[in-house]
Amino acid sequence: MTKPAIATVGIRQRALLAVIVILCAALPHRGFATGTEPVTDPKIDPAPCVAAVAANDDDRIVEICGALADNDKTLRADRIKALIARAGVCDRRGKIDRAIGDYDTALRLDPTLADIFNARGELFLRKGDRPRALADFAAAIKLNPQHEAARANHKSLAQELERLGAQMAIKNKSGQPATGRPASSHPLR
Repeated sequence: MTKPAIATVGIRQRALLAVIVILCAALPHRGFATGTEPVTDPKIDPAPCVAAVAANDDDRIVEICGALADNDKTLRADRIKALIARAGVCDRRGKIDRAIGDYDTALRLDPTLADIFNARGELFLRKGDRPRALADFAAAIKLNPQHEAARANHKSLAQELERLGAQMAIKNKSGQPATGRPASSHPLR
């Protein structure tokens, strides 16, 4: 081969390579996804979670509904239902803080859920956090003035707090300072 023939072949190869690069650039990029990357986000199906709730299968609720609850791409309504279902299981299993956390997230997503404010208030009450419980019962009543359970919980807790306050006042009048020391041992007397 002569020198001009070699140069012609090189130019043809470069031109073919340029055409291939241009064609590859024009193709959709998803054609180059690896096997581990999904082409599109799979649709999140809440049906298995609903079935687990209907079957009262706590283990499946935690597993399946938990995946829905923790996925930010789940539809808001489905995520709220999954959070509430998982919170119920956590409550039954004695994981009060986890249940409160799920109710917190559900209420951030939809702050109009009077039943959830009441349920979270009951959990706060069981933890001994009376102020938060009272606030949640009051929020439930504000959202739904006819919410019987929240009204009963609020009334009961308010009466208990009133009774405790009266006991503290009587104790303080009898010479017992708020610190719990007898009056004779008070440092200023």
